[in-house]
Amino acid sequence: MSAGDTTREARLEALRRIGHVSVLIVGGGINGMGTFRDLSLQGVGCLLVEQGDFCAGASRAPSRMIHGGLKYLETGEFRLVRESAEERNRLLRNAAHYVRPLEMIIPIHSWFGGIVPALRKFLRMPAKITERGALVIKLGLWLYDLYGALNRTMPRHRMIARQDILREIPDLDPDLKIAASYYDAWITSPERLVVELALDGIAANPGNMALNHLRFRGIEGNRVELQDVDTGEAFSLTCDVLVNAAGAWIDRVNASAAPGRRMIGGTKGSHLLLDLPALAETLLGRMIYFEAEGGRICILSNFMGHVLLGSTDIPVDDPDGVACDDEEVDYLLGAFRRLFPKVPVDRSSIFFSYAGVRPLPANDASDPGAISRDHSMPELPPEGERRFPIVSLVGGKWTTFRAFSAEATDRILAHLGKRRSSSTADLPIGGGAGLSQASAPTERLLSAITDEHGLSRQRARQLVARYGSRAKAVAPALAGETFLAALPEFSREEIAFICDSELVLHAEDFLFGRSSVFLERPLDHDALQELVDVIGRLRGWDGARRAAELERLVDRYRKLHRIDVSGLTGSGSRFV
Repeated sequence: MSAGDTTREARLEALRRIGHVSVLIVGGGINGMGTFRDLSLQGVGCLLVEQGDFCAGASRAPSRMIHGGLKYLETGEFRLVRESAEERNRLLRNAAHYVRPLEMIIPIHSWFGGIVPALRKFLRMPAKITERGALVIKLGLWLYDLYGALNRTMPRHRMIARQDILREIPDLDPDLKIAASYYDAWITSPERLVVELALDGIAANPGNMALNHLRFRGIEGNRVELQDVDTGEAFSLTCDVLVNAAGAWIDRVNASAAPGRRMIGGTKGSHLLLDLPALAETLLGRMIYFEAEGGRICILSNFMGHVLLGSTDIPVDDPDGVACDDEEVDYLLGAFRRLFPKVPVDRSSIFFSYAGVRPLPANDASDPGAISRDHSMPELPPEGERRFPIVSLVGGKWTTFRAFSAEATDRILAHLGKRRSSSTADLPIGGGAGLSQASAPTERLLSAITDEHGLSRQRARQLVARYGSRAKAVAPALAGETFLAALPEFSREEIAFICDSELVLHAEDFLFGRSSVFLERPLDHDALQELVDVIGRLRGWDGARRAAELERLVDRYRKLHRIDVSGLTGSGSRFV
């Protein structure tokens, strides 16, 4: 069954006929979807279910960094740094349409700070670094270059004199002593990459399905109970292996099999989008990697013409409905003011905020930042009537998802008595096929789209930025397209194609899961209304359904992102 030629009802009908599946994956974030794709490529039958939309949890709330983990050197996690650097380089090749090199700038305010605590941490002794001096950072970057040497794709680090960095970024705190520059990478559309992993998996094994808005209800005997979130319809099936990729909700999924077993100790990370266009222009192509008060690392970068600022690291017990709270807002704005003391910023500068819960391993550490970002796969063996094992995917991070998925796939294949038939190490993802960091493949793709489909060069470039080489599949559907008035970034025809081919059930799925426009500029009530109307006409929604979809968007903006887009204030949108 393919994603593009069947309706959700057809998929649910297929699910009604399925009594058994080799592998059931619960959770449609980056770890679950990476495993779905890898298993599909090995010819393994699997079903993935996600209670919300794909990439709806922590996977949709990152700092948008693809990085080797410079800070993990402090805790001696050398294996993780090596793997992260290798996987970063692979993503630069395999997902070149979304992952690109990014220069990182470290402002440094002392020469010798942090030497003793850094040494203690390196020796696995208790310590907290509150300031990192030039000597410590220089040593760390030298080691970092060594780990990035395999398949090197980016320059080595360099130190920048105070007067030079203030010439390049004049608004930086003038009290800094020196700065450092090194390269990592960033991802423009993590939401879309997760969807492309789903489409890749379905294409590789058309009998497999990835279904959003389908809830895991529990385990009864040897059967897994599922439920359609919208209709309440129940489904029941058996499996050979259950993969728990529910992220911060892992313990809840395991509760029916192992009540009281604690695997997750999640921490909340919050980010702000600031409407500071002049500063954003200064930062173009660079991310500031800096110390906030107490030594916690924060980031600040240009994202789509605005300033992205993050993040916090706060232990939370309940991952549902997390949002950036007032204390976090004050913390992040305070960190910004120390870095850029002359740039005026306050809450009126915020046009969007988001938060996610990192699915870190359970840990009683007093410093959340010290908890390992490495991954693990604790397993619940068959017990009683339950004859299948449960493999939980704990921890991990965006950069290393492919390696984690490969490890999970190998574990699952061993349970099934099968062997790996292909590797994902050098396999392009979705629209990354045929592209690279070089400009020539992109230019050839742009020419092909304009020549074959009569689109302008500007429109072709917009499509390639959104979909990579998949833009060639989108372009034929855009003949005579009509663009929206309040959301002119999209045409009705483009929205129709994406909704029909990318598992969109709600208007919220399109806005937050198939595009990044919600981060590119402030959206108002009119834009949300028009989007709902367009999708409503495509899907035949009546007035009540359209009203419910619009309210769903408005409610999400207020509760999860603290933005009022109700249209009642007459001011477009505002942070609340």
